[in-house]
Amino acid sequence: MRPGFAAALLVAGLAVPPLAAEGGSLSADVGGIRVELVSEPARPGTRQPTIYRVRLAQGDGRPVSGMRLTLRGRMADGMTVLAPLAPAQEPGIYAGRVLFTMEGPWDLTLRIAGKDHTFELPLTEHVGR
Repeated sequence: MRPGFAAALLVAGLAVPPLAAEGGSLSADVGGIRVELVSEPARPGTRQPTIYRVRLAQGDGRPVSGMRLTLRGRMADGMTVLAPLAPAQEPGIYAGRVLFTMEGPWDLTLRIAGKDHTFELPLTEHVGR
């Protein structure tokens, strides 16, 4: 797992072990859907937006479209962020921007909802330094 970025998966209220992470990305298989999340930059700061990209694919690699993705964040002091991740031109790709206003640990939740699937991916993002 890359430094400053930790994750666990919640599906129907059940925790699944932390996700594999390499090179600034996370990936998991949930309910027959492959979820791959990448942030740019890999280490977010407070002076520029962080772009989150998510790729959703079926087990056979076909893209999953028509889902609704939202990234919510909260700091211990109550500060929050909310970013919808909109479908990109490429099927199965969703992207959104977050502007973190404070350094430190942020608890993020990526919510993925669709006709047959709804699940959440909790993450801890360490912003700054």
